[in-house]
Amino acid sequence: MDAGSKLMEDIVFRGVEFSVRIEVDNGLLMVEISDLTTADQWRGEFNPAYIEDLTRKTGNFKQFPIFCSMLESAARKMSDSVTLDLLTYADLELLRNKKAGVVSRPRGHQQSSALTAKRYLILIYTVEFDRIHYPLPLPYLGKPDPAALQREIRALRAELSALTSHGVNKCAELEMQRLRAELALVKEEKQTMAKVLEQLQMTASGSSAGREDWRVRGVVRTLEEQLVKERAKGQRSAGKRCQEQRLLMEQLEELRESECALRVRVKSLTSELALLRRGLDNLSVYYIFTFSLFQPFAYND
Repeated sequence: MDAGSKLMEDIVFRGVEFSVRIEVDNGLLMVEISDLTTADQWRGEFNPAYIEDLTRKTGNFKQFPIFCSMLESAARKMSDSVTLDLLTYADLELLRNKKAGVVSRPRGHQQSSALTAKRYLILIYTVEFDRIHYPLPLPYLGKPDPAALQREIRALRAELSALTSHGVNKCAELEMQRLRAELALVKEEKQTMAKVLEQLQMTASGSSAGREDWRVRGVVRTLEEQLVKERAKGQRSAGKRCQEQRLLMEQLEELRESECALRVRVKSLTSELALLRRGLDNLSVYYIFTFSLFQPFAYND
């Protein structure tokens, strides 16, 4: 991953679907996961020194940019050699004991509440005879604020609307249509010149040997030179247009990926907001019911 890049993927860990967001900005790696069922969130930020020290401790050192690229490949499932897993502290201790040859399971009463709530995103690097686990600790953030969720949903929907209405997509399609039309015109001119040259060559070859028409040969020579120039010009123009079209297609593909990511994010935030609203409604009913139980009864004498 390059500086300033970000990705968001929905990944299933142990039967539970999570939204995973990874971002590299200002020399920091940011990892955030959200439970799409409960709306719980975990987040961690890591600088290059932490990542490189972490990889050095595993015995398989990776530089910060390489580690970020491996994390991206694992999240996008671009390679079988790198995968992701999500563990609790107890799961992580069990994994460590297993690698160390210890059978006993870590005791739960020794774990603090913060440690229990923390999650670990594990980057698993599989080599020929070993598997290396890089754990990234993610402290628990809690559930998102409903007002903040609504603001983010509105902002994402506005950005999505700007992308899909009359924005860059339409301009890119119009530019590609113009380039295709110009390319077709150049090909047509090339075919016309080739036909004219062929006819003149046939006329020159059919004249008698004793009466060589120098004017015809001059015209033929001129047309041949013009055809060579037009071919070169057409090839340069076609190459330039193809390059421009390729760049436009890449931009269009990036916009489509951005649009898809925004749609996924809007869906995720809408689900989280609905869960929070249901929780607030249930809490309100509980308080009303509890308050009514403790109200004094009035007796008539």
